[in-house]
Amino acid sequence: MEDNKEELVSAEKENDTPDDTVVVSEEIKDIPEQNELESESDFADELLEMEHEEADNAIIEGLGDSINRQVELEMDPLVPDGPSDAPDGPGNGEPELEEKKEKKGVLGFLAKIPKWIYIMAGIALFIVLLVVFLNISGLGVKLISWFIDSNVNHETIDANVAPEPTLPEEDLNKFKDMLTPIPTQITTPTPEPTQAPLMFDKKIMNILLLGVENIDPVTGKSLTGKTSSRGRTDLIVLLTINSEDKTVKLTSFMRDCYVTIPGKENNRINAAYAKGGVALLYDTLEANFGIVPDHYILVNFEDFRTVVDSIGGIDIKLSKKEADYLNKTNYISQEANRNVVEGLNHMNGDQALGYSRIRYVATKGKEKNDFGRTNRHREVIQAIIAQLKKLNYIDLLKVGLECLPLVTTDADAEAIEKYTNMVMAIGVTDIDIQEFRVPQDGTYKYLTVDKMSVIQIDIEKNRDALWRFLYGDSEEEARKKLQ
Repeated sequence: MEDNKEELVSAEKENDTPDDTVVVSEEIKDIPEQNELESESDFADELLEMEHEEADNAIIEGLGDSINRQVELEMDPLVPDGPSDAPDGPGNGEPELEEKKEKKGVLGFLAKIPKWIYIMAGIALFIVLLVVFLNISGLGVKLISWFIDSNVNHETIDANVAPEPTLPEEDLNKFKDMLTPIPTQITTPTPEPTQAPLMFDKKIMNILLLGVENIDPVTGKSLTGKTSSRGRTDLIVLLTINSEDKTVKLTSFMRDCYVTIPGKENNRINAAYAKGGVALLYDTLEANFGIVPDHYILVNFEDFRTVVDSIGGIDIKLSKKEADYLNKTNYISQEANRNVVEGLNHMNGDQALGYSRIRYVATKGKEKNDFGRTNRHREVIQAIIAQLKKLNYIDLLKVGLECLPLVTTDADAEAIEKYTNMVMAIGVTDIDIQEFRVPQDGTYKYLTVDKMSVIQIDIEKNRDALWRFLYGDSEEEARKKLQ
C-alpha cells in the first residue's frame, strides 16, 4: 500500500501542479472523518429504531389491557362500580367513566342501577317465593293455626259434666228488677226437641261468638277480675262459614228471647250462660233451634275496646239521633271521646263499644230496643272484618299478639287449622257476608214473666227459617243431605 502511495505521489509531483497536490492531501485526510460520521449516523439510527420498538411494545400492551378490561365489563355488566386494574396513562384507552357512558341498551340501563336496589329486589323476591312455597306446601296455614292456638285461652266443654251456675241468685234477681214489666199473660214453655243431635257436614262450620258484659246491674261498674260471676252474654251471634257456597253468615239471637233452658226454668236466652256457662248455652240452642255450635269464641266487653284500637279503629255511619245520644250519655265512657258526628265516623274502641250498646235510639230511623242493638252488633262485626282486610302481614301479626290472649275458645289446633283453610278457600278479600236475626219479623210478641220483660217467639217458625238460612233447605231435608 505504501509503495503504491509513493508511486502515486511521485507521479503527481511530476505531472501535476502544486494545487492538485494539496487537494489530494486534504481528501486523504477526510477519509477517517467520514468513517467516523458514518459510524455516528449508524448508532443514531439504531437508537431511533430501539425507541420506536419500545413505543410499539407500549402501544401493544395498552391495547391488550384495554381489550381485557372490555371483556371483564361485558362478562360482569351488573357491577358498574367495580375497580379497574388497568392504570391510567398513554395507551390505556379512554377513562373508566367514559367507558360506562358508552354502554347502550339493556346492559347500559342495568349498569346505572344502584346496588341497594338489587339487594332490596332480591329480598322481595325471596319473600314472594317463600309465601308461594308456604301456600303450596300447606305450611303457611299450619303456621297461622299454630300462632293462633298458641296465643288464645282454651276452655274446653265436657259434655259429660252437667254445667253448674256460677252467678249468684241475688244477681239474677237484680237482672229481673231492672226490667220494665209489661202487663200481659204468661207464655207457655217452649217444647223440648225430640230429635237426636246431628253431626253436621264439616263444609259448614258454626262458631258461636259471645260478648260478655260483666257489669254490676246496680252500680254499673265492671266486675271483671273481682268476682266469679260470668256476667251476661249481651252479644250472641252464630257465625257460619260455608266453604261450599263461599259465604259467611251472621245470625243474631236477641238476648231477651224467652226459651227453654234444659234442666232449668224457662228464661231469657242470655240467662243460659249466666246459669251454666257455654255448655248450657250450647244445650239451649240445640233444644230450641236444633243447632249445635262446633266451637265458640268469647270476648269480654272490656277487652273489646282493645281489639278495636289494635286494628286501628272501625268506620261506622251514624244518624243525627245516634250521634247526639252517644255524646250525651255514658255509653262512651270517656268524655274526650264523646265527639262523634252525623255521618261516617272512624271510631276508636271506646266509641265503638258505646255504639254497640245503644238500645233506645232507632238504627238509622228503623229498629229500636234490642232489635236495633243486635243490628249494630252485626254492623260492628262487619266493620272489624273490613278493617282487617286493610292490614298488611306485619300489622296482622301485631294485632294477633295483642288480641289473641284476650280471646277464650274451645277450638283446638286442628279445628283452627280447618277454619283457616276454609277462610282462605273462600277468599279473604271477597267474603260474602249475609245477615239473619232471631226472631224474624212477625214471629214474636212482648210478654212479662215473673216481672221480666221478655220476647215470646214462635219457635217452630224461627227454627225453620234459621235452617233454611244456614243450610238452604228445611230442617228435615237438610238433615237427610247431611247424614
